[in-house]
Amino acid sequence: MYNIHDMSVNKKFYELPSPPALTVLGNINQMRTERINFFLNQKKKLGDIYRIKIPARKVMVLSDPEWIKYVLVDNNKNYRKSFAYDSIKMFLGNGLLTSEGEFWKRQRRLAQPSFHKEKLSMMFQNMTEQTIKCIDSLNKFADTNQSVDLSKELYKLTLDIVNSTLFYNEVDNTTDTIYKLVSEGSEFITKRIDNPFQLPEWIPTPNRLKEKQILKSMDDVFYTVIERRRKQQELQHEDLLSMLMDVRDEDTGETMSNKQLRDEILTIFVAGHETTQIALGWTFYLLSENADKLEKLTNEIDAVLEGEMPTPTSIRGLHYLKQVIDESMRCFPPAWIMGRRTIEKDVINGYEIPEGTNIAIPIYVVHHDEALWENPNEFIPERFAPEQMKEKHKYAYFPFGGGPRLCIGNNFAIQEMQVCLTMILQQFKIETDKKFVPDLDPLVTLRPKNTMYAKIYKRK
Repeated sequence: MYNIHDMSVNKKFYELPSPPALTVLGNINQMRTERINFFLNQKKKLGDIYRIKIPARKVMVLSDPEWIKYVLVDNNKNYRKSFAYDSIKMFLGNGLLTSEGEFWKRQRRLAQPSFHKEKLSMMFQNMTEQTIKCIDSLNKFADTNQSVDLSKELYKLTLDIVNSTLFYNEVDNTTDTIYKLVSEGSEFITKRIDNPFQLPEWIPTPNRLKEKQILKSMDDVFYTVIERRRKQQELQHEDLLSMLMDVRDEDTGETMSNKQLRDEILTIFVAGHETTQIALGWTFYLLSENADKLEKLTNEIDAVLEGEMPTPTSIRGLHYLKQVIDESMRCFPPAWIMGRRTIEKDVINGYEIPEGTNIAIPIYVVHHDEALWENPNEFIPERFAPEQMKEKHKYAYFPFGGGPRLCIGNNFAIQEMQVCLTMILQQFKIETDKKFVPDLDPLVTLRPKNTMYAKIYKRK
């Protein structure tokens, strides 16, 4: 094990050579075109810590679990969000994902009660009700030999769930608009992250004008919901929006402003449906490709639930289901990379890390490290059995991040996946198209590059 606290600073970083024709741009073009493969290849060449040459940015890559723990947990007070989150903030605002310091602490403290276990139990019924609607939709395709766009169906399902649990179904008539806005926003965020040469914000480039249109459309949707809810205070809704509107700061007695509510619900809305939809899609794909794992899972579901609807209690008895979900997110982590930035200079494994250095943590690379995972490119849910995980480093697997800034919605997302997978697999066998190629499209999230079609068969 490397000693991360070795304070000698004599070591030199492994430094990536710039391609001969791209000396000025450093490694940025490689990163744009190769993305995940870029990080996988450099891990093999240079190991778990190295610098990347990018103009106007200091970037270091970490992929050793102990060093990641040091950044996210042990010395987390010296690290803020990296430059990539500045671009995300343009669209999501100053919500829990992007905010910093005392403001973030206050918002986290205010929002945390809305995600406690008793609140999740209250949301369980919403999840089952929306999954029943999805099952009704899938029934139209069952045993017809007709292919269905599985990603689209799962998108609708997860959007309906977050809509009902967050807004009491108040954005039903705008879900298609929101999906289009989120997709376009994700592309613009990626372009900003990829480009180290940003013009001043006041210059009205075509991209900037389009960004402003997207932001205005998002604001129109979410501020309308907030204002409507404030005018209907006599109506009590057991949803996340009401919980966030009612919560008061213990010290000041203040509630969240409309701007704070907008930023938090937009963050929860976007993060709460896209990442789960992506994770569900990859899970169905992996189960379709591994018939023995699918059979083992459906046998467990049948034995434990005996044909009944899942409940918050009974679903906890589906131990193999949880292993399947964990292994799916190891293979295809929806958030495939995360970043931090040093506030003051630091030392990691004897390397001096200057102030303002961006730390890239490629979660996908860690999840596929042969030194940490045997046969990392195979789908083996059994590796997440409790006895198998005892000796694993906690940061060998971290799809929801870690430390104080662990994703606040992690338990919500896991419960949602458990409900959706259980209820759909009770009714159907889903076979993804044999022609589907699982190429990755790693933008902000790890989407499949190709449309995921599937055929639906009723279980006998």
